[in-house]
Amino acid sequence: MQEKIKVDVAVIGAGPAGSTAALSCHKNGLSVALVDKATFPRDKVCGDGIPLKTFKLLEELGFKEDDLFKNGYKINRLKVYGPQNHVTVYGSLQADASTKSGCIPRTEFDYAIYRRAESVSDYVLSGHKLVSIQNSGDFQVLEVENRENGRIRRIEARLIIAADGANSYTARLLKLLKRDQAHHFDGLRWYFKGKKFDSSVHLFYDSRTLPGYVWVFPVAPDMANVGIMLNKKHKKSSGRTIRDIFLEVIEHNPELKKLLAGAQPVNEMKGAPLPLGTLPGSRITDGTILVGDAAAFINPVTGGGIYFAILSAMKAAEMATHLVRENKLPTKENLEPYELWWQRKILPGFFYSDWLKRKFDSDKFSGRFFRWSSRFKPVANFFIMVYGRPLPKGVFKNPLFWLRVILMR
Repeated sequence: MQEKIKVDVAVIGAGPAGSTAALSCHKNGLSVALVDKATFPRDKVCGDGIPLKTFKLLEELGFKEDDLFKNGYKINRLKVYGPQNHVTVYGSLQADASTKSGCIPRTEFDYAIYRRAESVSDYVLSGHKLVSIQNSGDFQVLEVENRENGRIRRIEARLIIAADGANSYTARLLKLLKRDQAHHFDGLRWYFKGKKFDSSVHLFYDSRTLPGYVWVFPVAPDMANVGIMLNKKHKKSSGRTIRDIFLEVIEHNPELKKLLAGAQPVNEMKGAPLPLGTLPGSRITDGTILVGDAAAFINPVTGGGIYFAILSAMKAAEMATHLVRENKLPTKENLEPYELWWQRKILPGFFYSDWLKRKFDSDKFSGRFFRWSSRFKPVANFFIMVYGRPLPKGVFKNPLFWLRVILMR
């Protein structure tokens, strides 16, 4: 006999997006079932970089920055290297320098948020995989399977928030967001240990990786997350695997080689797909909202998605709260405000980042750009203004944007 659960919201995926959605729904008085095929803590392939704006969002849910940094490293400086290793520096290592971002292993970061969500959710089904979804009108009927014993549990929820990552099974079941290699990167991650790393993040726009890059993100004074982001077209044209290109850059880029001198890899490389935010398609359907990586909310030039995961999860919880309080069915029409929100709030910034990504596809442009960036402050300002920021539509036509580009120090 199947065990049945009845809740306002079923959240599929308990990473940062899913756990945030569960926390936000609980905060608003909704009943929640939190489901994930993994058991926590679990590893998550990522650069481990957490933008400062992400911590600001988490503060709204009661998290303290210092608590999250118990197993991480505060970052004060960013160094960007062009194809000819012209270097642009943002921030400072001086004692009074402000924190720009943080690097926290995702195993630790995700688990911290998950623990909080686990403590408040009405039902937590870790180690359960989604099997099926049916729309019964008033409720979404889900079946999930215990991966250890095969037991099936049935969940009836008024709304599903799908936060099950870049390979979202929920999206595939509901035929949402067909994957497109034109809007896709692949990533590899490798941890290095054995030397001292200062509180600097390093991005290498090497000619072998453009428009992607190699990163070095220190997660502790003696350990760094080293990775690569590469598009499919680049791999196909070069005839080499992402692993081959990654190893070649590590071995032959002089600045990267110098940075990693004395450090040794401490584990195997692990990879992950990165569906980009410019991927066409709706993020809603009857009874379901996609959030985070499941919604392809990943910046096309940075590959970062953690901020957008948490932001979109909060918005989805807000939508769920409105529908439950107003006793409205979660039809696609009633979920349309979420679709309009991300298209207005998030998508324009993705388009600007995609424009920059396409420019970086050219070795010639990238070489010139980073040479100018290393010499002229407004060019450096332009890069950091476009790089990863949720810019509004039409911002390039706004004189205040260009004034800030010129005057920012």
